[in-house]
Order: sequence, then structure tokens, then C-alpha cells
Amino acid sequence: MSVSRPFKRSPLFQPAAPLLLLSACAAVPDLGPQPVVRAPDSIAAQQSLAADNVAQWPSEGWWKAYGDPQLDALIEEGLKGSPDVTIAAARFAQANAVVQQSGAPLLPSVDLDAKTGVTKSSYNMGMPKEFVPKGWLGTGQVALNFGFDLDLWGKNRAALAAATSEAQAARIDARQARLALATGVADAYADLAKLYDERDIQARALEIRTASQKLVADRRANGLETRGSERRADATVSSAKAQLAGAQQAIAVRQHQIAALIGAGPDRGLAIARPQLGKPGPLGLPADVTTNLVARRPDIAAALARTEAAARRIKVARADFFPAIRLSALIGVQSLGYQTLLQGSQFVGGPSPFTDTLFKKDSLFGNAGPAVSLPIFHGGALSGQYRGVRAAYDEAVASYDKTVLGAYQQVADAVTGRRTLDQRLADARAALTASEEAYGIARQRYEGGLSTYLDVLNVEDQLLAARQTVAELEASAFTLDIALIRALGGGFAASDAQQLPKDVPHG
Repeated sequence: MSVSRPFKRSPLFQPAAPLLLLSACAAVPDLGPQPVVRAPDSIAAQQSLAADNVAQWPSEGWWKAYGDPQLDALIEEGLKGSPDVTIAAARFAQANAVVQQSGAPLLPSVDLDAKTGVTKSSYNMGMPKEFVPKGWLGTGQVALNFGFDLDLWGKNRAALAAATSEAQAARIDARQARLALATGVADAYADLAKLYDERDIQARALEIRTASQKLVADRRANGLETRGSERRADATVSSAKAQLAGAQQAIAVRQHQIAALIGAGPDRGLAIARPQLGKPGPLGLPADVTTNLVARRPDIAAALARTEAAARRIKVARADFFPAIRLSALIGVQSLGYQTLLQGSQFVGGPSPFTDTLFKKDSLFGNAGPAVSLPIFHGGALSGQYRGVRAAYDEAVASYDKTVLGAYQQVADAVTGRRTLDQRLADARAALTASEEAYGIARQRYEGGLSTYLDVLNVEDQLLAARQTVAELEASAFTLDIALIRALGGGFAASDAQQLPKDVPHG
């Protein structure tokens, strides 16, 4: 419960008051030392993130390096019209509003109250009837209320600092939303390029299957092939047509996805032409990637800001265990009308209505003084609240550490993928060359009657699979490049995480 009483200026009370107040307070639970966020130098990543080529951190507008004007236009359109970016901006605006609200208790509050009405006093409340005003009398009152919380334990300052940290996190989340939008569009665009390559492969496959079908039909007409081989060739042509249609469908679906990402309807996707992406540059990592990665990732910066907010909310909950002192004052005027009667449904003014005396000096009234609120027993509410905010802080620290470890993993995965891609692509291209030669030999042998159509079909399947593998690996160069840019923060800089005002320690 809370006990509120005005201070008395007693010489005996003043020296002992602080001790008496603190001794009566509820006890703050001892929950042990607070955890701290993980430092970058505690994460072993020097070997995994060793740079073969030293490069700069990604910069704003990193997508322009691919030399595709259509990609540039799509990302810029998305940054202006994507609902995800708009949502993040709205959340930042909400967080700023909370900051404004949280700062209000640090300033005095002033309210003006005015009221008027009619009142009738009882004639049987202890006073002689002849001294009680008769009838329904008009009343009026105008008053100013002043209030100010001394904030002895820094509760209001800590609440403002927590709200400021949350707003900082929301602001950085808006940057993260822009990064997610840009890399998402680039990812989908790179995949669209791969789908066009796959469609070309399926179109070429249909040509090969059709040529084989004609060859088998001619050989059967000459009595050199069976009906079963002819029907098998017919089946491969039908399958190739179905796969080509599926490739075209996949292109349309990806175009629709890109249109939705940038905040447009599916018709916008119809205008997206085949990508003309330039070749990604050589793999490179910043020399200070192992130590400065945490300052280059917006998600890590936002997680750190939320950790700071959670730490400050512990101070807010701790302050609830100590006395709160609030200064208040009231001044105003009030008046009771004399012989202002209510007769029937109308007011009848007497010789002295309340408006005649309301603003006279004799109508002045007021009070002023401090009030103390001392928590003594709340049934565990304060302790539970304190434990809850401490647990929220522990969770925020763990979430920050998880985000940091995930960031290092994402960089390492992208680096590993890029390092092995060149060799995989070289091997796949060598396999494709061998498959093309094998197909030519198999076809010549079949035309000369030295092998069966089944042998040709097996080699065709190997050739088409080799072409598919090369196309996928070539597309991986773009997707891994984008993954590395995303993992390195996509142009977010340490200066973007503005320093937050620190609250004065108390308690």
C-alpha cells in the first residue's frame, strides 16, 4: 500500500526523516550481477574470416556496381513504396511519440479546471436552518493545479532513457528494413536471371529431344528401330515441353514476387525484362571485419539499443522500492451565489449571483506542499515487477549475443561459399564440355547403328543435367555476393548509431 502525507517542518522530524523512510521501504531483491553483452574479441573468427583480398565495407547504393539500370530502378522504387519500409518508419514514429510522453514527468504539470452548476444544502445537517442558504444556489470555481515529481531516485530519467533507446532501436530497424528490401529485391532479381537461363536450357532440351524424336521415327520407318523406342522418344518431347512451360511459369511467379516486394501490383512484374547483371567482382573482406562487424550491422545495433533500454528499465523498477516525493499546489477562486434560485425550469437571479463575487479577492482559495508516497507492502507486486524487468534484460543480452554470433556465421558462410564457387564452377564447366562431346559421339554411334536409343537418351540426360548445374553455379555467384553484402551490413556505418543520452545513476 502507499501512504501519502504532507511534510511537517519539525526540527525533530527533519534529521530522522530520510532514515525512517528508507527503513520502512520494501526490500529490493538481490538477483546477482547483471550479465554483459559479448565483446567482438571474444568470438574466434580470425581464421574463418581471413581476407584473401582486402576490400572496403559495402556502401550505400551497393547494387549499382552490377551495372543493371533495371535493378537500380527496382530497388529505388521499392525503397519509396514498399509497405515493409513504411511499416518500419511508422514504428519509429511511434517510438518517438513514447519518448515525448516519457519526458513529460521530468517537467512540471499545470492544469486549469473550471466548473459551474447549482447546489442545494440540507437543512438537517447539524447547523441551524436559519444559517443554511435556502434553495438551489448557483456555484462557480476556477482553479490552477501545479505538480512536480522530484524524481529523487532517477525513475523518470531512467524511463526517458529507456524510451530513447527503444526509439533508437526503432530508427535502426528502419535501416534494417531498407537493407532487407534492397537485398531481397536483388536476391529475387538474381534468381530471375537464373530462371531465364534455365528456360534457355529447357528450350535447348526441347530442341535436342525433338531432333532425337525425328531421328528415331526415321530409323523406325526404315525398320531399324522398335515401336517402344519411338514412343520413348515421344515421351521425352512431351516432358521437355512440360518443363519448358514450368520454367516460363517460374519466371512469371518471380516477376510477381519482385513487384510485390517493391510495393506494386502483378502487372508491374510484366514490365520486368530479362536481367542484364554484370559479373560480380572478386571476393574481398574488410581488414577489420572481425572487430568492427558489430558496428556495421543494423540488426546488432538495434539489439544493443534494446539491451540498453532493458538495463534502464531495471532502474525504473528499482526506484519503485523507494519513497516518491511530489510537490503540488492549487490556487483558484470559488463562489456561492446568494439567492440565485431555481424556480420551475428557469434560474431566477437574486440580488447577488455567484458571478458577482467569483473573481473577488475574498473568493481566493488554495493549498501547497509536498507529499510522500512510501511503499511498505504490496504483496510481492514490486518484487515480481523487478524480477520481470531483470529477466527481460537477461533476455535482451542473450538476444544480442545470438544476433552477433549469427552475423559472424553469415559472413563465414558467404565467404566459404565464394571461396569454393570458382573451383566448383570450373569443374562443372569441364563436365559440361565432356558431356557435349559424349553426346556428339553417342549420336553418331546411334546414327551408324552401333548403339541403342537408350544409350543416346542417357547421354542427353547427362548433358542437360550438366547445363543445369553450370547455370545454377553461375547464378550462385550473384546470390553469394548479395549474401556477403547483407552479412556485412549493406552500407550501415557506426556513425548511424547515434550516441544516446545517459541517465544519471541513482539507487
